[in-house]
Amino acid sequence: MELMQIIELVAATIGILYVWLEMKASVWLWPVGIVLPLFYIYISWQSEVYGNVLVNIYYIIACVWGWREWLKHRKDGETKELPISHLPERHLWTLGLVALLFLGLWPLFEYYMGSPFPAFDAAATAISFYGMWLLGKKYIESWYCWISSNAIYCTLYFLQSYTITGLFFTLYTVISVVGYFNWRKLLKLQHDANQPQ
Repeated sequence: MELMQIIELVAATIGILYVWLEMKASVWLWPVGIVLPLFYIYISWQSEVYGNVLVNIYYIIACVWGWREWLKHRKDGETKELPISHLPERHLWTLGLVALLFLGLWPLFEYYMGSPFPAFDAAATAISFYGMWLLGKKYIESWYCWISSNAIYCTLYFLQSYTITGLFFTLYTVISVVGYFNWRKLLKLQHDANQPQ
């Protein structure tokens, strides 16, 4: 087995742990999320999926922020995790930022970085940036971003012959679908628990 394949397997294993913790809405996803991008920065650079390099640099910073966000809700000196919720209507304008980021990244990836698939790279990058912000706020809509960006990334890695990483992004896509339904169930339980008896 070559070194790159070993790196891909380690990254994929950590990634599965990360997505599983995310699916369970566990605050422990954040420290795992700080380590995971280190592997994908290297893999993405080697495979010329430059948008994912940027995404993973951003993920390291966002994981520190997200960890803090999820734990900052204190009650009577006791740490209480941020509850799962929906994206408030007042924040719907932020969807436009995804489009602007996509339009800004596409030419950057095409003309300056030589990405083989600049439009897909830019789309997955913009969606991932947004998804991480949604996740930090614990909005259930973050799963829509993960489903779509993971599907795009699995395609990009297969096209670049990074089969192991492509397979694991396929698995991440499936886990993201399961994660969405799990968070939906947790949101309902959370809602039911807050209803007066």
